Amino acid sequence: MNTRRNRTERTSTGTGTGGAGSNGSVVCLGACAVDLVIKVPHLPAPDEMVFAEAPPQALPGGSTANIATGLARLGHPCRFVGKVGDDDNGRLLCDAFLRDGVDARHLVADSGGRTAQTIIAVDAAGSRTIISLGGTALLERPEEFVPDMLCGAAMLYVGEAFPSVAAHAIKMARSLGATIVFGPGGGLSWIEPDELRRLMGAADYVLLSRHELEAAAQALSGQSGPDCAECPRTAAATAARAILAAGAKHVVATLGELGSALYSGNLRIAGSGIGPEENATPAPGAVYAKRFDVQVLDTTGAGDAFAAGFLSGLLMGLPPPRCLVRGNACAALAIGKVGAREAMPTLRQLEAFLQARGEADE
Repeated sequence: MNTRRNRTERTSTGTGTGGAGSNGSVVCLGACAVDLVIKVPHLPAPDEMVFAEAPPQALPGGSTANIATGLARLGHPCRFVGKVGDDDNGRLLCDAFLRDGVDARHLVADSGGRTAQTIIAVDAAGSRTIISLGGTALLERPEEFVPDMLCGAAMLYVGEAFPSVAAHAIKMARSLGATIVFGPGGGLSWIEPDELRRLMGAADYVLLSRHELEAAAQALSGQSGPDCAECPRTAAATAARAILAAGAKHVVATLGELGSALYSGNLRIAGSGIGPEENATPAPGAVYAKRFDVQVLDTTGAGDAFAAGFLSGLLMGLPPPRCLVRGNACAALAIGKVGAREAMPTLRQLEAFLQARGEADE
């Protein structure tokens, strides 16, 4: 399979990031996979068998690949860097990138590899269980990431990546003046604490879910934080402070029912009035945005959609609260459809959603 095809050019909607040589494009380094999505009446308990409601759907996925697609649909030139096997699933993923205008010239087809797959069971409430079948998805050596991959980049998003590859790419992007965003996702499980500290310390923005935020903070500090169930905002802010202490400039977290938050270097916890209530007083150094109430069909890819919306706001030069709102809106649109990639909204859909709720950007 020849993956070094000509990209579809798109016009960026803003110039909020990037160095002198930037054309506003985003480079996404991470994994792509084929998701086998199975609808079930409920998620099985241990030793329980449930019957699928329909045959599995093979859909393009992979967290970083989903984010690249989301950015492209929102009008930003985007390039994906990763691997697939030289097989039918690899061709499915490459074709999906091309349909959405993602530059896939650096998607490497490994002749001896098998494209990564996941099994995702989704119940009637949209909750899910994900099982990774593994496969070929990531660059394995630093030298595989070459300067041409960053040509014109305003931003480098590093998702699932081996630490040595991630560090190499970040160093190269930093020398070009690109904004560095680190969202390790499931990759947290294979990154040692010292490596995690270095990677997070090199990032302008670290993007995490609430559970990833707490896991990362515990890995960095070696200590458990406050009880998440009793004080979710306090727990999240405390965890974010541990990551900021590692050197990250900003930490962005999705907080489920509480929406999303951005934490910066002057974050303070004591006496801030943060509590479990949605309208609690924000801590100094913290910005919050409430979630949108919508019907949930499938939560797969909601965090990826949020990331695409948030990063789109950064690229447009919007202030942090507006970036969070755009992220929350993209997530709300995503959970109304089945499938991580299929649910990513277009710019027109996002703008219509925000307009209808009185949240349109000026």
